[in-house]
Amino acid sequence: MKNVKKAIALAAVIFGVSTASFAQNGFTVRAGGNFPVGAFGKGDVKDIALVNVKSLNGGAAIGFNAGVKYQLGIIGNLGVFGTADFFYNGLKSDIKEAWKGDNENIKLPTYMNIPVMLGANYTILDIIGTTLWVEAGAGANFRNISSSTASAALGSLISGDTESDYNLSTTFAWQAGIGVSLDNTITLGLHYYAFGSSEIKGETISSGNLGSFGGEFKNEFTSGKLNPSMVVVRLGYTF
Repeated sequence: MKNVKKAIALAAVIFGVSTASFAQNGFTVRAGGNFPVGAFGKGDVKDIALVNVKSLNGGAAIGFNAGVKYQLGIIGNLGVFGTADFFYNGLKSDIKEAWKGDNENIKLPTYMNIPVMLGANYTILDIIGTTLWVEAGAGANFRNISSSTASAALGSLISGDTESDYNLSTTFAWQAGIGVSLDNTITLGLHYYAFGSSEIKGETISSGNLGSFGGEFKNEFTSGKLNPSMVVVRLGYTF
């Protein structure tokens, strides 16, 4: 009987520690800013992967992200989680200005990354409901680049439109981060994300007319490789 009582007491202690450390179990909605690092944030209008087959530069500007996370405590300070997020980055302002020039009828491409990950979380410190944690995760990233369009005209007889559509790509991605949870409800995290390298591929559709002549021309293209990586700061709310 004593052994049974001891086992029950031990189980209660373990459960209590797990509950205390992972009282934030459940769904977290989160959002924040993206800060491109490495080649993803470098480049000029002539040297970015969107237009130069030899370039690895993205020319990406600071962007934003939003997503959801589900976390489950396993034992003690260790937990597991699953996430689905959306990351958006446009082009840097100097690249946009150089690309557009005097033509306001241009729609510029933007970067979108949608990683879906699984990972582990470990609570380093827990003081009266305020926890300090570290985590790491890995999974698949779905990268999309929005289509770009341009129009040109010379008088009333000659005009043309060009649209570039970029293919969706899937790559291996990972992230690591550190953060704090306040009152097991509000979270603030600092993360590094690497979304994986892949070539930029797509199709260009050109149409126009020269007097009474017109037509549409399609051309598949392969541009440079893109390897998005960024530092992410975001707030979350757990319920």
